[in-house]
Amino acid sequence: MVNIGDSNSLKCGILKELHNNSCLPKGTETIHHQLHDLLLNTVDRGEGNSVLLIGPRGTGKSALVNYTIDKVRNACKSDFILVYLNGFVCVDDQQALKEIAKELCPKNELADLNLNSFASTMTFLLETLNSGDKGRQSVIFVLDEFDLFTQHHNQHLLYNLFDLSQSKSTPLAVVGLTSRQDVMELMEKRVKSRFSHRQYFLFGPPTFEEYISIAHEILCPKYLNHASWSSHVKTVLNSSNNKIKVYLERVYNFNRSIQLLKNCLTWIVVNLESSYPEINVEMFEEKLIDVFKDSKAALIRSLSKLECCLLIAMARLSTKHANQPFNLEMVLFEYKEFVTFEGGKIDALPNHDLAVQALEKMIKSQLVRTLSSRQSKVQKDYKLMYLNVDIMDFTNILKTCNLPSNVQKWAQSILTF
Repeated sequence: MVNIGDSNSLKCGILKELHNNSCLPKGTETIHHQLHDLLLNTVDRGEGNSVLLIGPRGTGKSALVNYTIDKVRNACKSDFILVYLNGFVCVDDQQALKEIAKELCPKNELADLNLNSFASTMTFLLETLNSGDKGRQSVIFVLDEFDLFTQHHNQHLLYNLFDLSQSKSTPLAVVGLTSRQDVMELMEKRVKSRFSHRQYFLFGPPTFEEYISIAHEILCPKYLNHASWSSHVKTVLNSSNNKIKVYLERVYNFNRSIQLLKNCLTWIVVNLESSYPEINVEMFEEKLIDVFKDSKAALIRSLSKLECCLLIAMARLSTKHANQPFNLEMVLFEYKEFVTFEGGKIDALPNHDLAVQALEKMIKSQLVRTLSSRQSKVQKDYKLMYLNVDIMDFTNILKTCNLPSNVQKWAQSILTF
């Protein structure tokens, strides 16, 4: 039994670490220093700046920005205004301007401002930021879900913010967070011309060993200083025959998101017994696997027959070529071979536009992920991508889908390579 004293204090300490949204994600030290210097130059030296942080969901973009802003606040000589906007909340420029006005305008002035008028709110924003009132106090804008702001009509807000970041009237920095690696393509030419083109890319842990190391750091925060608990966790995570490590490796192969890892570890910590605070596989493993499977299972079961066939073709390519990337042209060729083999017992090849639409849906649903943003000029048919689904889970889920017997047989043949 682990000798840790007050188990409740241990659980509270670990849960605090799990829900800490202002920390330095492992492997982002260089980006942190660059972002810190950039924001410090805005606050202390009056320089305008703009930057994009790009990376898959759950890789720590928000945690990195929050951590860096806290460090800048402690290091800078003068105060600054922080304006946080989320693309899911600010569905158009007018809503975004309302949120900005609430941050920049005193309450007594806010009552006199017609926030329902886009023109008057934009005029107020520009006058306030250009006037140098508030003693030229710096302003840092954080635009979460940045790609959603590019969908606003004419991208007025982005254009004006980037334009102001290049002017000398008010020190202003714009920090955008997005999971879309093609975000530069989404910006209009005039908006792109005002952007600094600084882009920092965040990725998940490159190796499973580093993934396990992060799990250990989360479960054993240094400030708790529980040597026996740390030793227990290290034994559990590093044992080659341990079921927890096998499960975590499946999670890692499915999605390298640190947030998903934290969700899994939260379940473990919450279910620790006060009288016997040791990690026990049997008390949560089955439930965790069910939770892990259900979200993807429901999504896959909702796919059309065409989408399932394309996904099967992708799975076959991934298995045949040892998880190497593939493109739509290769997927359609794989599907064509199946259609030819069946000799008319299955639907003919789909219309090309329908295949592209199906692929875009699967990318949006994160069943498939594109390789990188460097393919911006590559035709859609030849853009490289990976399957974002565990092959074993995928074949098991397909058994419960309403598909023709020959398609089911084709799906199960994935495991024969």
